[in-house]
Amino acid sequence: MPFILACLLLVASFASHSANNDLPSLGDATSGLISIEQEHTLGRAWLRNLRAQASSIHFAELTEYTENLIYRLASNSQVSDRRLEVVILDNKQLNAFAVPGGVIGINAGLFIHAKNEAQFAAVLAHELAHLSQRHFARQIDERSKQTPIALATLLGSIMLLATNNTEAGFAGLMTSQAAATQWSLNYSRDWEREADRLGMHTLVSADIDPNGMPDMFKQMFNAHKYSQRPPEFLLTHPVTENRISDAAARVDAMNIQPKSEDIEFQLMRTYTLLQYEKQSHNLAHYKNQLAKSTDPQNTQVIHYALALLLAEQKRFKDALKHSQTLLNLDPQRITYQTLFGRLLFQNNQEQDAITYIKDQLSLNPDNHPLTMSYVGMLMGKGEFHDAADVLQSHSKIRPNDPYIWQQLSEAQGKANNTIALHQSRAEFLFLTGQNQKALQQLKTALELSKGNFLLSARIEQRAREISNSKNDLKF
Repeated sequence: MPFILACLLLVASFASHSANNDLPSLGDATSGLISIEQEHTLGRAWLRNLRAQASSIHFAELTEYTENLIYRLASNSQVSDRRLEVVILDNKQLNAFAVPGGVIGINAGLFIHAKNEAQFAAVLAHELAHLSQRHFARQIDERSKQTPIALATLLGSIMLLATNNTEAGFAGLMTSQAAATQWSLNYSRDWEREADRLGMHTLVSADIDPNGMPDMFKQMFNAHKYSQRPPEFLLTHPVTENRISDAAARVDAMNIQPKSEDIEFQLMRTYTLLQYEKQSHNLAHYKNQLAKSTDPQNTQVIHYALALLLAEQKRFKDALKHSQTLLNLDPQRITYQTLFGRLLFQNNQEQDAITYIKDQLSLNPDNHPLTMSYVGMLMGKGEFHDAADVLQSHSKIRPNDPYIWQQLSEAQGKANNTIALHQSRAEFLFLTGQNQKALQQLKTALELSKGNFLLSARIEQRAREISNSKNDLKF
């Protein structure tokens, strides 16, 4: 029986209640109703549909940090299919999700709610555990034998939760659970405990402090225990005192010493705070913090915040002073390099900025933040042909990044490469779930390419692929 992907399950465990128990792994065996390749196809199609409904954040440094951490966790987890896609939604609420087929998503607000990298990583490790155990496939398998109608209701409800229609989604979730059989509740409890246990082992294997898991649970529990409208994540991952004590007991049994963390999480958290909470995190706040700071790492974070805030006020010379301080302390940190380069460019030192970023790129070829910084400078100088060339090359490394295709189409348009503009625009529209508009762009490109047989053939082939992708929505 086909299911429409717009109703695809966002999180594998849905009505979970904690209990303590070190379970053996339940494994990923399924009846074969849905294969790993089908999950992969479904997940990518689901992501395209999500992007049509929710805005994403495209700050390259934030993307790079999140991807690197997820890949680090995945390589230390039981996830067998490492073809992962990461999306960061432009939303300050707490949420994270794992979609079958290796799609990991977070709200930007997870950076705000997590106080350190261990807490942030704990949420991601938990979601990776759901993927590794193929809970979605097991859910489909079991539900197909019992209550497929309730499953369809459940899937639709969780999609509403993902797109912030919390009230409607929660109502649907309650309806589907009322209709569900008792075994499904037991399975969901088992899966949630399983994901906690496996997630904690992933943290340890990745050399990340496992205390992040009970600490994050406790923080979420205390912050929302009296809330009538908890965040989406807590609707699908209920946190109880038993679950907190369970996680804490596991950490105690491991007898692991606390670990130091890289500063990058705090830099990304600060960037996110400045996007959503400018009133409380303003220039005066950070100047006061700098005067009192005695911790070297915290001092760097404050300098980073001040540089960003001063740049926003177009006080580029003052911002550069803080940026230079950061580079002096850690000249190899790419986040500091891109900040310094952007500030040089904004301070009318355009050629110095371009030379500096090109030098860094020669040491770190294809690095995403450095590449996007370089592209921004080329675009700012009106060097659209060069910008398009860089983006065209970068799109081969990150073919599923819609922002790259959007930027590429803009550069090609300003470089008067009209056919390529429509082709790139089609890729952007396809990746953001706008298939008909994508096909219209390819139709225009095809009309303009008359007389060029090879180019026309490539455009026609791509149009067929996009048209046929409607079949990705069913299994």
